Amino acid sequence: MSDTLSIVDPADVFEEPSLGIAGRRPFFLARRRFRRVAAFPFAVLVLATGILALTGNLPVPGVPVVELKGRVASKADLFTDPEVRRILMRHRIKVTVDVAGSRQVAEGDLSQYDFVFPSGQAAADTIKERREAAHEHAMIKLPFTSPLVIATYRAYAEALVGRGAATPQGTASADTLYYDLDLAKFLDLARSDTTWSNLGLNPGRINNNVVAAYTSPYCDSNSAETYVSQVAFSYHGSRTVDEASADDVGRAVKPLLEAQGRPASDRFDSFVNGEDSAPTPVVYEHQYLAYQLHHKSAKGKPDTTRVLLYPDSAFVTEPRIISLKPRADELAVLIDTDPELRKRATELGFHTGLDAHGQDQLRTFLGSRNLPAPATVNRTRALLPSPKALETILQAVAGCKRILS
Repeated sequence: MSDTLSIVDPADVFEEPSLGIAGRRPFFLARRRFRRVAAFPFAVLVLATGILALTGNLPVPGVPVVELKGRVASKADLFTDPEVRRILMRHRIKVTVDVAGSRQVAEGDLSQYDFVFPSGQAAADTIKERREAAHEHAMIKLPFTSPLVIATYRAYAEALVGRGAATPQGTASADTLYYDLDLAKFLDLARSDTTWSNLGLNPGRINNNVVAAYTSPYCDSNSAETYVSQVAFSYHGSRTVDEASADDVGRAVKPLLEAQGRPASDRFDSFVNGEDSAPTPVVYEHQYLAYQLHHKSAKGKPDTTRVLLYPDSAFVTEPRIISLKPRADELAVLIDTDPELRKRATELGFHTGLDAHGQDQLRTFLGSRNLPAPATVNRTRALLPSPKALETILQAVAGCKRILS
């Protein structure tokens, strides 16, 4: 501590009385001094308790806190979570982050950062290749996964069911939270300029926009470029788009993607706020599950007005944390292996693998909270095109700047 505390204050020193037993002080004076001295350890206890509550640990003399700065995409909420921050502080690590889209993370100057956490494989591969070519440090860990999905309101999901483009998972009911989406049929609705109102939304809802999924900007975010890859994969006959056909496929799917209008950030926030202007945002599954867990905790039941659509050509995003300097290696290892951090990631809706009994930890956790889990089915896995093919598709769709040489 920087301030020096004195147990005995000059104000506490008194002359002994001239009469009475030598060495004894009047009771009221001794009691006053006792209160002052006893207050010191009590104050220290209160201070220590406050620090423990805020950080999860007590200061240890001689053991410094390592302060790390990262550039993070959509997984920034992991590092702003109070419980994650407390766990890291117990390991003497404090993290601050700048938030950017995954492609911005990959193309930016990273010299001021200790680590980066892009949301997908393409950006991580780009960073890895550049650092290897420059003989720079890069430790990569893949701590968890989260499927790319489309969130929507029940009225829209049921309208898609009526056109054969979606199917409820399990037994259909008013509480169904998860639907399977036939992506090819969904894209056909955009191709034919079908509006949401044309599908026959429930009474009271009118939306004359063309059926489409709504993304964040293509040239910035991993979720947007991954959805473009899914659309290209579906259009290409469920085959990976190679470099030779990338430009043609990109130009062909551009009108289907442009049906959403101008891409915008914060699609999930708008969806949670009930805005009908973008009723089918492309999101990560963990965002929706975290929302439902919070809603059930606060309201006692899940929000059955908001549901998820799982495209039949599925893509599981694999965010990678990359330590750019040796001082950040411990953070990457902790995020990947620490039991407390992995448990917290599960509680935030991420897939962290199987437990000791071979059970999916996320499904087990959702069950413990009496929240339905999405069905485990064997969907066609959509494969990302090669980095260069993806660059070509994005350039054809949105004129994105190339980040690969």
